[in-house]
Amino acid sequence: MTLADLIQQDRFASPAHEAVLNVFATASWISSEMTAALAPHGVTQAQYNVLRILRGRHPACYACSEIGERLLDRTPDVTRLLVRLEARGLVRRERAEHDRRVVEVEITPEGLDVLGRLDEPVQHVIERIGGHLSAPDLGRLSALLEALRTDQV
Repeated sequence: MTLADLIQQDRFASPAHEAVLNVFATASWISSEMTAALAPHGVTQAQYNVLRILRGRHPACYACSEIGERLLDRTPDVTRLLVRLEARGLVRRERAEHDRRVVEVEITPEGLDVLGRLDEPVQHVIERIGGHLSAPDLGRLSALLEALRTDQV
C-alpha cells in the first residue's frame, strides 16, 4: 500500500515531507509487528531492547546510564524499566562496589532463557518485513536512513 493510499492524501508539501511521513508510517507498522511477536512472551519492545543489550555484554554488567545511552528508543525512565525486568527475575541490579552511586545491571539465566525463546520469532518478523528486498537494497535503505538521522547540521 502506498503512503498516499494509507493516509488518503495524494499531494505533499515537498518530497521531504512525503519521505518523513513514509518513515513515520513504516516505523509504526514495524513497531506493531514487533509488538505482536513479543507480546506472547510478556515482553515489551523496550524490555526486549534492554535484554538484548545485556546479553551482548554477558556475563559482564552495564551501568544503568550505559543502558540508557544504548537504547534504540530513548526513554527517560530506564530505572522503572529495569525494576519491572528485575521483578520478573530477568535482570539483577546492584550497587557497584567501586562507586555506590552507580547501579550495575546483569541479565539473569531466566532473562537469557526468555531472550533465547524470542530469537526465532523476532528473526521471523525481521525476515518477513525485509525478506522481499535484496541485500543491496537493504544496504541502501540502511545507508539512507543513517544519512537522514545523522547528517544534520
